[in-house]
Amino acid sequence: MNKLIVTLIAFLCLVNANAQTNNADVFIFPITNYITAANDSITVVQVEMPNSTFVLEEKQMGLVKHNFSNNKTDTANIGWGRCQLIKGNYYYFGIRLYNKSIKPVASDLLYTKFNYPAKYKGRLYNLVKKAVYFERVTEGKFYDFETPLSLTETNEQSIIDSLVADIKFTGKAMKAQMDEQTIKGGIFDGKQLFETMQVITADNVKDFIDYVIVRPSKYAGHTWKISKLLQPGWLVKHQG
Repeated sequence: MNKLIVTLIAFLCLVNANAQTNNADVFIFPITNYITAANDSITVVQVEMPNSTFVLEEKQMGLVKHNFSNNKTDTANIGWGRCQLIKGNYYYFGIRLYNKSIKPVASDLLYTKFNYPAKYKGRLYNLVKKAVYFERVTEGKFYDFETPLSLTETNEQSIIDSLVADIKFTGKAMKAQMDEQTIKGGIFDGKQLFETMQVITADNVKDFIDYVIVRPSKYAGHTWKISKLLQPGWLVKHQG
């Protein structure tokens, strides 16, 4: 019960923190591999901004959770604290642990308020907020942390169209090299996987992005190949 109360207080402080303007949203930042114990109940963690265009404020609140991709099916809170030090693009948070035996590790997630100067806050802005990135089957991200600075509804649609094209390309290549797989479950139940990938639409991709934004715990803090969109264990299990 005490842990629940402390967690609630930390979350309310995070949401209502006055270190930034009222336009600030809660963003997720992966923790770097710089992690050091200040004492047995406080651990210092580091997060990095891509460049000096973006800044966090000293003393602002942060909440740390497990990253699902760290083989942690439990994405519960690890602890909370404030930004104690700023060195260039690196920010150091002193995190008070809820359980002294459960400590943060690299790529766990820090949640904190951030005033991102985006004029258009569409799907990609919200993916960046959740630290979710998609890359091409041939490597290379479709967007990065700075992309929402210049996004409009029109050029966001162009990026989504590129996601669709990558899925279609991958489906065609895989069909030529591998045996077909039958999709089980979801809106494509019973259809052939690689054939379906070749007729995927922008609306299908938008539906998946919307799902990730609403339920980001399995995806946050990681870069995924968008061509896995229709593979078993992804969208097919979450739609229908």
